Amino acid sequence: MNTASALKFTRILGYLTMTANGILNITSKMANKASDVVLDRRRYKVEIIVDGATIRTLDNCSTKKIQSIMNASSKLGISQLIVTEMD
Repeated sequence: MNTASALKFTRILGYLTMTANGILNITSKMANKASDVVLDRRRYKVEIIVDGATIRTLDNCSTKKIQSIMNASSKLGISQLIVTEMD
């Protein structure tokens, strides 16, 4: 195998790997959304506010994640959480 054909082979292998990765990512997102619909799990957007300033915004949070943030809020010094339901 000469250098040119080895480079072509590696390039093709790289493209195949990227394609497989993209397909797996799309499939994973679709499976998560389908399970959320079937299990009626809602997703939320959470804004963490400390001393009147938003320090972090979290998208696509589950109820369990929000509960853990609320439990840790006194230790972290969080003064306010704004939770809105995502579509």
